[in-house]
Amino acid sequence: MIYSYIKLGPRDGIMLISVFIMLILTLVFKWSVWEFLFSIVAVIISFLAGNMKSNDKNVLAFLKK
Repeated sequence: MIYSYIKLGPRDGIMLISVFIMLILTLVFKWSVWEFLFSIVAVIISFLAGNMKSNDKNVLAFLKK
């Protein structure tokens, strides 16, 4: 790998592909800059939400008391 100091995984590649898709949609359908930025922010938020792990220990802890 040429840039071995950049630690990119498959999830980063998928996020990069989705950003390119948003850029292509922006150019084809003539979206404004704001629509492009909002779509990129939505992709980033969904990416971060997909990485969140639930805490299974405390899900129903209030029922066990």
